[in-house]
Amino acid sequence: MNPTTTTVVFLCVIICVCGLSTTDKTKQNDDIADIKNRLGHLEQLIGQLVTGNSSSDVLKFSASTGRNEHVSFSAYKNQSQGGLNKRHIIKFEQTILNLGNHYHPEDGIFIAPVSGVYFFHWTINNHGDYAYTNILVGGKVMSTTATSVSGGYNSGSALVIVTVQKGQHVWIQTCCGSANEVLGITLGFDNAFQSTFSGTLLFQVSEN
Repeated sequence: MNPTTTTVVFLCVIICVCGLSTTDKTKQNDDIADIKNRLGHLEQLIGQLVTGNSSSDVLKFSASTGRNEHVSFSAYKNQSQGGLNKRHIIKFEQTILNLGNHYHPEDGIFIAPVSGVYFFHWTINNHGDYAYTNILVGGKVMSTTATSVSGGYNSGSALVIVTVQKGQHVWIQTCCGSANEVLGITLGFDNAFQSTFSGTLLFQVSEN
């Protein structure tokens, strides 16, 4: 940042801080509103000075991308299930990470707290059986995994990057028949073939 930019930013910060100096409590609400307004103008000015772009859209973009809520989860099954019917929602009962508690292990459903672009990944393991699964966003199928009957252990994984609107539900469910088996076990050094479901918010987008 050049000296002129630094000077302007410094003066703007002083102006905003001075707005906090009042001791008249009857003016507190007005002061807060005024400070917010000044900070908004300050952000716009900084965005324009740094980028050389006089458009206010510069600030709008940087502000929206810089205030993401931290949303991530990683869950796994701690017990196996077999004989699952078609469209059975798979519950990944234990979480390793669940920032914001937006994944609900009691029913296997993630509820998006904000509209944004999300990354999801899941792995289904079984033994001597088949398992076909979908990931659904707001009730719409977005991707599929499949494992075949081989007589041994089988595994199927998939990932998807998708836009999810605030409040939409995301879950993994069986498809294409019944008799599906999904392996799960408590995590440990000697445990393998774990079925997992993970997701994270990459960045927020404007809500529709």
